[in-house]
Amino acid sequence: MNVIKLLAAVVMAAAVFVAGPARAEWRKAETEHFIIYGDVSERVLRTYATKIERFDALLRTYYPIESDVQIPKLEIYLADGARDMRRILPGGSENIAGFYSADAGRIYTVTNISNPEALSTLFHEYAHHFMFQMSAEAYPSWFVEGFAEYYSTVVLEPEKIEVGREDPGRMMLFTQLGTNEWAPLADVLQWRISRSGRARVFDYYAQSWALTHYLMSAPERQRMLSQYLNAVIRGADPVVAMETATGRTSIELQNDFRRYFRGRITYFTPQIEIPMPEVAISTLAADEGALVWYDLRLDDTPLVVPTDNDPDDPRSEGVRAEMARDAARYRAELITEALAAAARRPGQRMAMLVAARAHRLNGDPAAGLAALEPLLSDTSTDADALRIAAALLMDQVRAEPDSESAPSRRRLAMSYLGQAMEHRPLDFRIYLGLNDTRRGQSAYPTANDISTLEVATALAPQADENRLRLAEAYMARSLWSEAKTMLDPVANAPHPGADRVRARSMLAAIASATGAVADVDPEPVAQGLSVGG
Repeated sequence: MNVIKLLAAVVMAAAVFVAGPARAEWRKAETEHFIIYGDVSERVLRTYATKIERFDALLRTYYPIESDVQIPKLEIYLADGARDMRRILPGGSENIAGFYSADAGRIYTVTNISNPEALSTLFHEYAHHFMFQMSAEAYPSWFVEGFAEYYSTVVLEPEKIEVGREDPGRMMLFTQLGTNEWAPLADVLQWRISRSGRARVFDYYAQSWALTHYLMSAPERQRMLSQYLNAVIRGADPVVAMETATGRTSIELQNDFRRYFRGRITYFTPQIEIPMPEVAISTLAADEGALVWYDLRLDDTPLVVPTDNDPDDPRSEGVRAEMARDAARYRAELITEALAAAARRPGQRMAMLVAARAHRLNGDPAAGLAALEPLLSDTSTDADALRIAAALLMDQVRAEPDSESAPSRRRLAMSYLGQAMEHRPLDFRIYLGLNDTRRGQSAYPTANDISTLEVATALAPQADENRLRLAEAYMARSLWSEAKTMLDPVANAPHPGADRVRARSMLAAIASATGAVADVDPEPVAQGLSVGG
């Protein structure tokens, strides 16, 4: 796909929507591109549904998405302040404005509507989701964050649209700190956020936003940014590419946009018509609403706690061991609480789904299958139950690969997944499940195996696991260029983690196999910066 056409932007929404007292009645709002859930009033739910659908329409005006598949709707959950944030993030801060999760278990976002930055955070996170759906290109890390920050401040009112408004929090860096506090631009162009503190997170977001804003604020600079992005995507050094595109050294360019932010920054008022979307409101079943946070947490908790072996991770073995113990405690508490909550609602569909996944997390696939049994049959249309049952069967196969029942369990899992696909063809997890039934089999990966993973990745390019599995299959068939295309966005992710480490290792293997130079060196140390942020 062509590089992003660079034009307009945003401003932080002024309206803050605060829910009333707890109603214990979950509602669902559905629009063309989103499904929004919340134990909130219909007015609040409709307002957020309208805002995010119109935000999507604005982005699509400038960056049309080209896709060979129908794009699944993104799920958004409205958390009603501390009450709900404690339920979805036990032990986390109640003041978090929201977060976005995209992995093999589920893709969704949570927005804390009691936080003044709820809407701007939602726009930021959706901009990330949108960018991955929009393009397969590996954009530089600073631009990934800068793009999301730039569009987080859009103003979308019936009577006006404003793109490119300032972010008050980010502006603090430029108005209250001396110039010596700025990180060198050459470092920003090469950084990814690391645990070692090489990039203070506040600085990283602020300067990424500032550089993006400066380059998107005028047509001639938009062309420079487009030229730069094309060069970096082709493999150019990010510092050299920026100097070539702008005709300025990194020091000169940093001085340019420092002066820009001392003056009056540019924002746009695009004269475009964004119609009010259709929003369908319905009420969830009582069991579904009561168990919604367990439903999310169980999908979001991996069966095995990942270790990223990040060479840039400065934490001691003792700290890592304590984190592992915390993760184990979290999992044990989640299993206990989820099973107890499900037991209070016997015979209800969501209770069965929650119990099945809790048993799976506890390493007891037989109990999980028993919990799902009422939902399973040759004529079942419950895609969730069928997919989860297939996963539990494959757990049994992996635990007893040489048992006489392994082949029949594998066949039943494939049958369940085929059944699930008929009723929910846009669920990427079904295609990953089909891939699970094939991995390790003779002749894997076949052309059909690759096709299955390509569909999963087209449906959910935001999930790293899709890209990593597809790249692995491509590599097995010596499709090196295709594999690299899948891996580059993961390896270039702004934030550290196991997937980024794995992707960079796979890129090194591709370079070794093809005789190319591996561009997987550790991030450069930013001189003069303290750990923080």
